[in-house]
Amino acid sequence: MQLLLVLAMMGHISAPPALGAERTAHTCLSPSETRAAVQERRPADPFAMLRNAARTAGGEPLRSRLCRWDDKYVYEMALLRRDGKVVRIYLDAVDGKPISQP
Repeated sequence: MQLLLVLAMMGHISAPPALGAERTAHTCLSPSETRAAVQERRPADPFAMLRNAARTAGGEPLRSRLCRWDDKYVYEMALLRRDGKVVRIYLDAVDGKPISQP
């Protein structure tokens, strides 16, 4: 029992979700699916979004991928800041506004 408590405190074990808690559907698109979605004009251009995010956050872009969170398109982006830390940001893929992590 004490071992489980210690592991939980160290972050190796997480608590199960509360009863009735809803989980969001979170799936990321492949590169070909992303191209098809952008051609259909659903999300904005990923390169422009990544450049703007890098400029705003003061970092160098590392990676960007288009995901669906329930019925919403979201760009998940990783940026390398000058201090060496990798920062993850999430932008609404349609309007480019930052959103909170799922």
